[in-house]
Amino acid sequence: MDKEVKNTERKFAGKKAKIIVAGVIGVIIVGALITSQFYCKEKNKASQVVQQKTEDNGVVVALIGSEKVSIKELEKIKNAIVQIKDMPMDANIYNRLLDVYLTNRVILNAAKQANLEINPAVQKALEDSRNQILTQAFLNQKLQEKSTNERKAAIYNKMMASYVPEEEIHARHILVDSEKQATDLIVKLKAGAKFEDLANKFSKDNNPNGDNGGDLGYFKKRMMIPEFANAAFAIRAGQISEKPVKTPFGWHVIKVEDRRLAAKPTYNEVAEEVQAHLNEEMIPVIIAEEMQKAQVVKFDPLGLNKAAQQKAAQSQMAQPAQPAQSQPAQPAQPAKAAQPAKAAQPAQPAQQ
Repeated sequence: MDKEVKNTERKFAGKKAKIIVAGVIGVIIVGALITSQFYCKEKNKASQVVQQKTEDNGVVVALIGSEKVSIKELEKIKNAIVQIKDMPMDANIYNRLLDVYLTNRVILNAAKQANLEINPAVQKALEDSRNQILTQAFLNQKLQEKSTNERKAAIYNKMMASYVPEEEIHARHILVDSEKQATDLIVKLKAGAKFEDLANKFSKDNNPNGDNGGDLGYFKKRMMIPEFANAAFAIRAGQISEKPVKTPFGWHVIKVEDRRLAAKPTYNEVAEEVQAHLNEEMIPVIIAEEMQKAQVVKFDPLGLNKAAQQKAAQSQMAQPAQPAQSQPAQPAQPAKAAQPAKAAQPAQPAQQ
């Protein structure tokens, strides 16, 4: 499998992901980046950040009062986010990261000035967060210990044993704002215009240089939103869509370059999925091991340990019955001699 095919899904995600940064505190994302099927809603140009360097932190991209915000702060955030860490810091990503960073930093500073850190409810929430972080860190450490090459290879082989090849297509698209503009483009294409040229000139979903010709690479149907996927997979190889295709991102003109069955993925292409399966298997094992080490004993709502009682009862039933111990015979007691009978008393005369 050539290099282009090996990196298909990564390239696909990079070209079609629309980035929405949800939240940052300092340099830590507290929300999430939501990626949709298409990368940019607007045609992006390379970032025009003013290169004013300081001696220590490089480019200063903003000020919060006297506090300098360095480009390095945004780079730390970007590098911590899998979906965008390999993308260039273009204008779209730069502006979104900067806006979110500034918003959250200003609110965080205001919260500190309001002394909310000493609020009992806030302290409780911070302690809960700390405990969750420690718990996750411990599980991650144990999972790393158990993530052996042998276990991962076994999971990969199991996955491939049940692998069913999916159809995938190589497609291009032109994304515009209106149905009329998309219809006009279809007319031009039927008149002989080159798809790549129109995509570079009109599409909102180009790379920063606008020279990828609307290329989406190879992708499977499940990788696209339904409106786009259903239309694209209904087009024969070498053909374009007869009508504009509407999605939440705008109106699309689609061209299908090729159709094929996807090759069996290599280990590297599904490494994250393999690790996820391994984690799912190993976490219950880790928990059981730690519960045993901690000598955990469960009780019912009445404070009784039924399991222990049953175990004790079973243990008692399994023991052999003890033979009855015979008592030694007591020696016979000698018979007592008969007492002599008392002499009869003479009758008393009757009183007159």
